[in-house]
Amino acid sequence: MNPPPRRRARGLALIVAMLVAALTAAVAATLLADESLWSSKVMHRRDQVQAQSLARAGIKWARQILATSPGAATIVTLDDPWALPLPPTPIEGGSVEGRITDAQGFFNLGNLAVDEPGRGTRAGFERLAAQLGLPSDAIPRIAGWIASRQRLVAGAADGTFVPLVASELTEVPGIAPSTLARLAPYVVALPPRTPLNVNTASAAVLSAALPGLDRDAADALVASRRLHPFASAGDFRSRLPADAAAGDMARFAVGSEYFLVEVRAREGDTLAEARALLHAHAGAVAIVWQQVD
Repeated sequence: MNPPPRRRARGLALIVAMLVAALTAAVAATLLADESLWSSKVMHRRDQVQAQSLARAGIKWARQILATSPGAATIVTLDDPWALPLPPTPIEGGSVEGRITDAQGFFNLGNLAVDEPGRGTRAGFERLAAQLGLPSDAIPRIAGWIASRQRLVAGAADGTFVPLVASELTEVPGIAPSTLARLAPYVVALPPRTPLNVNTASAAVLSAALPGLDRDAADALVASRRLHPFASAGDFRSRLPADAAAGDMARFAVGSEYFLVEVRAREGDTLAEARALLHAHAGAVAIVWQQVD
């Protein structure tokens, strides 16, 4: 027996009302979820912008430190104020930390673009690669890529050096990431003929730069300069062991003009990192290149 039409209508109305209520609840939940996601994205973006601003402020901190530090005409050592790292420093909602390193204490890949007779840059790079256990084919690949890049971008005639960020070495064809990871702590790209600071170079870089200087002798030099930094390139030469061939002393210096800066800033759960190459000369500190991620 079928229910009366009025009862069926009330039943249908109740079902429709329930469906409308469920649909309304689903729409409200979706809107609430979208609003929560939007709010989360806005907060993340806000933290990201603030963290990047803190990282850029770290670069300014480094410039101020270097502006008040001794210039290239003096002795630059790892005991100077700029060499003291900025430890993780709490700020409202986050923290910031950073450090400055002497770029002229690294092997200068820029010299590979103009490996002049007597400077021995290519041979030095080969010795460094051998110390690090790099594959032999990495040497000509990297050297050739840097030289061709310099010619193509800057032009062979004007002699202008185009700054090279270390991460760009990933563009060198046929070089494995593991090879670059081993090489990265020892190399930098500075203008050709920029001298190596013997007061800040590591034992690995010193032994690569000087034929006949083995790692034990290089370690002894590094230990010696902690007590008595090299006062001049001549002083450095006089303290070398007899087997080490210094060659062209214009390749070496006891001061520096180029410095690398690394800054890490945190705002909330967001991390920003900044790297820069600074050129300190005659009391002014210029940014050669800067990256903020």
